[in-house]
Amino acid sequence: MVIDKLENFKIYKGINKKLLPAFNFIINCKKGQIDEGKYKIEGDKIFGLVQRYYTQPSDKLVWEAHRKYIDLQYILEGTENIGYSHTSNMQPISGYIDADDYILFSGEGSYLKLKEDFFAIFFPDDCHKVRIIEDGISKVKKIVVKISVDTLSNFLPYGKKKSSRRSSNSRRNK
Repeated sequence: MVIDKLENFKIYKGINKKLLPAFNFIINCKKGQIDEGKYKIEGDKIFGLVQRYYTQPSDKLVWEAHRKYIDLQYILEGTENIGYSHTSNMQPISGYIDADDYILFSGEGSYLKLKEDFFAIFFPDDCHKVRIIEDGISKVKKIVVKISVDTLSNFLPYGKKKSSRRSSNSRRNK
């Protein structure tokens, strides 16, 4: 998991070049009004979801993690608490829902405040719980950019590994 202020996004584009179109989408959204909905950035490989909601008590929310997509979550308006934990510290309470790319968990994690102009990046091993009340109910406008792990070939273990044509045995036989 990564959490930081948007002005520092250039630090993280080095993780993978596919983070840059995601950050550019967020920056362009900040420049003007954007309606709720789904926005294609690079087809189904990278897309943005603009959401509006009210924060809720933590006990009304569930932990989740994804396998196919990394979440880049950015707060345009409002404040919320977010929970995070490594999936190995949590207990699955559902099977993996492939069509919607999530698995639900129970357990304990750590919490921090995500406020306007801050972002968090959740990788597949990062369990997260979002939309949690901070100091009372808050109306939040958030952008969630979904980045396919398939685009992260240089960021193992999440990206697809490129197969080698030569096995270690073929090198020994030369």
